[in-house]
Amino acid sequence: MWQLKTDKIVRPTDSGRIVLLLRNLIIAVAVATISHLLCAPSRAQDLFDAPAPPDIVPMSEADEANLEGCQVIARIDDQIVLACDVLWRVNQLLEAHLQRMPPDQQVSPEQIDAVRQQLMKREVAAMVDRKLLFNEFRRTVPPENLSRIDENLQEPFDEHELPELMKLLKVDNQRDLERELARLGSSLADARQAFNERVVASEWIRSKVKINDEVSPDEMLEYYQAHLSEYDYPTQARWEELMVRKRRFKDAADAYAELARLGNEVWQRRTAQPVRGVAFADLAKTKSDGFTAKDGGLHDWTTKGSLQCAAIDEALFTLQVGQLSPILESNDGFHIVRVLERKEAGRKPFTDMQVEIREKLKKQRFNKGVEEYLVKLRQDARIWTVFTGNVSADALLGRKPDESQTR
Repeated sequence: MWQLKTDKIVRPTDSGRIVLLLRNLIIAVAVATISHLLCAPSRAQDLFDAPAPPDIVPMSEADEANLEGCQVIARIDDQIVLACDVLWRVNQLLEAHLQRMPPDQQVSPEQIDAVRQQLMKREVAAMVDRKLLFNEFRRTVPPENLSRIDENLQEPFDEHELPELMKLLKVDNQRDLERELARLGSSLADARQAFNERVVASEWIRSKVKINDEVSPDEMLEYYQAHLSEYDYPTQARWEELMVRKRRFKDAADAYAELARLGNEVWQRRTAQPVRGVAFADLAKTKSDGFTAKDGGLHDWTTKGSLQCAAIDEALFTLQVGQLSPILESNDGFHIVRVLERKEAGRKPFTDMQVEIREKLKKQRFNKGVEEYLVKLRQDARIWTVFTGNVSADALLGRKPDESQTR
């Protein structure tokens, strides 16, 4: 067996390189990389609102095993997909959606079952590229080394994926997570296997797709000039606020008077000791009712026209920097604002954007290489699903036969 912590590699093949990649894996990057390989997940609402497609084959007609028994719902080359591989995500999505539905909006069990099957079909489609990549990797690496790779990924799973799963399923510990996964139709072992496949597939394709990292100045300038609007920015202001809500007082005039008192206190402090920078912080934290009072009344960069209160919006872009506004009224209360900084509308210069543009162009090249690589894998893929029977990868992914070639 390979010993990953030594300098000796028995087989210096692509599989050897992938093991080295996995050893030093940064999981957050790896998982994010695979996301563009998969289909966008379906929303339950989309399927409730749409008529059920005519090509759904009831599971009972396609397989004698029942759903709770983890029936085989798909085969992708020589890998099988079980109902429990996708059912927990589908059930979690359905439950979350049904809980948000108004009490007077009724959904029949038949509708729920139809939506569940469609969601499962789309979850299977989203697994195609991952399964094909993992299968190609598995054909290359010696079988005895797969367990070592799983061991290497155990710690990243525990550190990164477990907290995400607990957050998603709203549980506080691993025992409750296992119970919730079981209730939804899966297990922690299934989740771990899916994670391992995603990471391996991601790193495998990164090892196979090679691009030219050199991006010429002419290429960057051409991109910049073709996307000028992306580098335009509007007028913005960073500001601070004191606010008194009307609802705290029986009479709005009393709220106005309270804010006037706070404004006078700020003015007196400024007269006694000129202020550069923030001036409202102490008063805002103790006496302001604004949304950012706990932060000293500070508001980050705000775009012109983005505020609901027109009076505040106008003041932010007409006052001199550092000047106190008069008392301004909104539906909720009264406000005094002060502009700390203002940036006039403009365009980010090309010299400042070269690094970002270079990375975008490299990413475009990589994504194109990924798609070309996947097209070849999909062409020879043998796929069967309980929903469609034998089907091509393009058909399952909802693409026309020539679409992959022209993307």
